[in-house]
Amino acid sequence: MAVTLEHVVALAELDLRPATVLPSLDRPLRWVAVSEQTDPSPWIEPGDLVLTTGMALSDATDECAAYVERLVRADAAGVGFGVGLHHARIPEALVDAAERAGLPVVEVSEPVPFVAVSRAVSRLMAAEEYAESGTSFDSQRRMIRACLATGADETTALTERGTAEAVLPVLARHVGGFALSLSPSGDVLHSAPGEAAARASELTGEIDRLRPRGLLASASIAAPHEHVVIVPVGVRDIVSGFLVVGSPRHLTAGDQAVLNLAVSLMSWESTTVIAADRHRDAWRRLLIDVAQVEGLSVERLSSLGISGLDPARASAFVALPESADDLVAPVVDGVIACRDGAGGLRGFVSIEADGTVAPSITGSLRRDGIRSVGLSERLDLTSPGNVRLALDQARQAASSGRGWVPHADLAERSFDALVDADVAAHWSRSCLAPLLAASDSADMCQTLRAWLAEHGQVDATAQQLGIHRHTVRHRLRRIESVLGRSLDDPSVRANLWFALRTAPPPADAVTGPELPASRG
Repeated sequence: MAVTLEHVVALAELDLRPATVLPSLDRPLRWVAVSEQTDPSPWIEPGDLVLTTGMALSDATDECAAYVERLVRADAAGVGFGVGLHHARIPEALVDAAERAGLPVVEVSEPVPFVAVSRAVSRLMAAEEYAESGTSFDSQRRMIRACLATGADETTALTERGTAEAVLPVLARHVGGFALSLSPSGDVLHSAPGEAAARASELTGEIDRLRPRGLLASASIAAPHEHVVIVPVGVRDIVSGFLVVGSPRHLTAGDQAVLNLAVSLMSWESTTVIAADRHRDAWRRLLIDVAQVEGLSVERLSSLGISGLDPARASAFVALPESADDLVAPVVDGVIACRDGAGGLRGFVSIEADGTVAPSITGSLRRDGIRSVGLSERLDLTSPGNVRLALDQARQAASSGRGWVPHADLAERSFDALVDADVAAHWSRSCLAPLLAASDSADMCQTLRAWLAEHGQVDATAQQLGIHRHTVRHRLRRIESVLGRSLDDPSVRANLWFALRTAPPPADAVTGPELPASRG
C-alpha cells in the first residue's frame, strides 16, 4: 500500500492538522517539494506534497484561486501550509479554493520544520518499500514451496495442472484479488478463488487480440477500482495459455516480481514435450537457487522425497564435462543436483562422519564424460551464506584440474597446478612467440631464463652464462624491443617466468639453468 497524505497526518510528532473538509486524504504521495513560488508547477511532479509558508501569497481570493488551480493542473497531492512566519493562519480564500478543487490542505505549525516533514515521508516510504519487498519475497517462497510439494512424487511427470493449482491461490492472495489460468482459446483451466472463473467471459476480446502476437504480447486493463493484467504462458515461441491476474489496486514492482515468477513456473510446465528428467532438473535448479537465499532444510528435502542428506554436515560439488556436448545425468542417486550454465552438474552431497564422501556418490560422479569434480569443504548448509560459499569453493576446485579435486587440497598446490595445462601451454606459447620467431631467439631465451633465475642480477647472469655483463644488458634491451614490454615491470617478468616454466622453448634452442618443475 502506497504512502498517503493520511499516513503523514497520522504522525503525532508532526502535529499536522487538515484545513480542508474532504472525504479522505488517501491520495498516494510521490515526494515532498518545498516551494515559495506563486507558480510551483514547473518544479513539482504529480503526487508531490507542496510545502509553503505563503511568502509570495496574499489573502486575495483571485490570487489564492489561481495558486490552487496551478497545483491542481500539476496534479499535486496536497499542500502543507506553514503558519506563524508570513501568515498567522492559512488564508481562508486558499482553503475555500482548495475545497472547491478537491485539493487537500494541511496546516504545519511553526515549531515543525519542513525538513521534519520530508524526513517523515522518507521514513514511511522506506518502511513501505521494505514491507513490500518482504511480502513479495514471502509470496515467491510460498509459491516455490507449493510447486516443490506438487512435484514431490518423481514417479509421475509434473503437469501443468499441478503447477497452476499450486501457483494461482498464492498469486491471488498476494494481489488481494483473483487469478485465472486460461487455455489458448480462452477457456478456464483453473481459477482462484473458484468463483473468479466467471470473469473469463469479460476477457474474450483481449485474449483474441493477444493470441496472434505470441509470447511477446500482454495486456493491462485499468479501471477505477480494479487493475487486470493478462500475460501469455509458454515456451519456445508457443503460447500454451494465458495467466490473468486481477487486483483492486495497481500492481507494484513487488507484485510484478511475484507475477513474473508465476509465469515462469507455469511456462516450465506448459509443454508436454519436456521429459520427466528435465522437469526434475528444473526443480533441482530452483531448489539450489532458493537454498542460496534461505539455506537447506530437512523439511524442504523431505518435501522432494530426498532423504539421507544432512544439511548440517554436507558439501557442494560441481562436475564439469569434457565438452559442452557431453550429457551429464541431471539426477544422481543420493544427490540433489542440477545442470549448471556450463553444461556440467552442481549440487549437494552427503559427507560421512569421518569427513569422506559417500562411496556410492563418488562412484556415480566418476563416469565417462566428466572431466573434473570439485568438492567444497564440509559446511553447515542450513546457512544461506554457507550455501553460496560451498558452491563457490566447488566451482573453484573443479576448474583447477582434472579428476576428483577437494577444495581443501588447493592450498597445498602451486599456482600453475591450478591452471588447466592445455590452456596454460597455449597462453605460454603465445607469450613467447615474438622471442621464438626472432633470428637470435636462442641467445635471448637463454639470457632471459638465466636473468630471471638470478632475480634480475646482471653480473650473476653474466657469470652463469660465461659472457660479459654488457652482452647481458644488450640482450635484455633486445628482448624488450622484441616483446614491446619493459622488463622493469614485475608483472611482465612474472608472466615470462610462468611462460618459460609452462611451455619452455625446444632444448636445442635454449641451453641454460634448469627451471624448477611445477608441483601438482
